[in-house]
Amino acid sequence: MPRRGCGRCEGVKRELIVSTTERESTVTVEQRDGTLIVSVDGVAQDVNAVRVRPGTWSIQLAGRGYLVDLDRRKGAIAASVGAGEVTLKVEDALHRKLAQAAGTRTAARGERLVAPIAGKVVKVLVELGQVVEPGTPVIVLEAMKMENELIAERGGTVQTINKQTGQAVDTGDLLVELT
Repeated sequence: MPRRGCGRCEGVKRELIVSTTERESTVTVEQRDGTLIVSVDGVAQDVNAVRVRPGTWSIQLAGRGYLVDLDRRKGAIAASVGAGEVTLKVEDALHRKLAQAAGTRTAARGERLVAPIAGKVVKVLVELGQVVEPGTPVIVLEAMKMENELIAERGGTVQTINKQTGQAVDTGDLLVELT
């Protein structure tokens, strides 16, 4: 099966930092001669990705096939493969290095976490007054029989917790406010 890509991306090499709660990896992606070349932490991977429909990809990785659904969330991407789901934070490596050099990564603090979908609060992972760093899981919602972990994008101090474990939420409900 031929690897697909964009013609204008030919020869462009992107370095990304992909983080989960367990680990962080450097992923390099380059398209050469119509072939997608992917390395994870310096190790070349045999990858073939074809978009099935918006948000869904058929991926061949090291000889195994996966159907992956990607769902953008505030500051992250939820990747679902079968019944499993993992939350990925994807950053451009150059942008991260520039932000760190400029000292701007921790400048913006405070945010309002709202329910992205109607569901039920499964677990509140923070307490009032707790200092939350960017990327920290704050609350877990169950929607459509899937647990969704909401993560602080900018961090801050927990000012209010508006929903407790077991409570139903509607789309747009304020869950936790950080200052």
